[in-house]
Amino acid sequence: MKTAKLRPTNRMEAVTSRWWFLLIVILISFFPLYSQQPYDPRQTSEVISAVLASPLIYSLPALFPLFKIIPLALTVWLLFEPIKALRWFALYAALNLFGIAFFQNSALTSQYGLVIITGNVILFGAIGAAWLAEAMNPRLIFSTRPLTTRALILVPLMLLAFWMPIQTETMRLNLDPALLFTNEAGLTGCMMLPLYTGMLVIAYPQVNRVLLRLSGFIGLLIAFFNLLTHFVFVPANFWMGVLHLPLFFISLTAFVLSLRKPTSQPA
Repeated sequence: MKTAKLRPTNRMEAVTSRWWFLLIVILISFFPLYSQQPYDPRQTSEVISAVLASPLIYSLPALFPLFKIIPLALTVWLLFEPIKALRWFALYAALNLFGIAFFQNSALTSQYGLVIITGNVILFGAIGAAWLAEAMNPRLIFSTRPLTTRALILVPLMLLAFWMPIQTETMRLNLDPALLFTNEAGLTGCMMLPLYTGMLVIAYPQVNRVLLRLSGFIGLLIAFFNLLTHFVFVPANFWMGVLHLPLFFISLTAFVLSLRKPTSQPA
């Protein structure tokens, strides 16, 4: 008796739902850092903080507004003309996440030389690759139907993350509305994932479930580490912890939805 072959998308959906796949993702997050100069493993958190404080991606602040305006424009376009905008939105998300993967997680430090957070590179790169696959073969169906209660709750969280109203030098709240268009949030993975994952949650169930699951689980994992850092290990960074709550709740929602038995599939 012949068994039906699974389509690549169904095969990936089956693989990403396995416990061992999720365990592999967790293990990747603990990959050792690459560093030109050796460091005491007990100082790993300090080395990571040094990288995230001045990553390569922040070296051209004049470009910050560009990376706020483009995703805003694409999001608005997606809301009003989803068929035309979807591929462009997905392609930008992929390229943005690839850039974040390699350049937000790398830095030239005075003490350790070039340092790369290898686990983050792989995890953000994986989500970027999933968005690239979506751009090449769209499965998400985004409509302008009346937003659900879930969407109405998530949109303010998405906006808060994208705004990122904080002075990063002092870690104090800064409610300047201009930050919506001027700060580094557009090049910060923890602030852009809520936007991308949030759009997937709003589109659910007509969504790429592999992309939804990867974004949800990896985002949840990254959010957990950041909340632990900012609320427990470095409580002086309380407000930065607050700004990671959108990533946590949106990712949790996405991951839970991705595990539900599908009631309808995108064409």
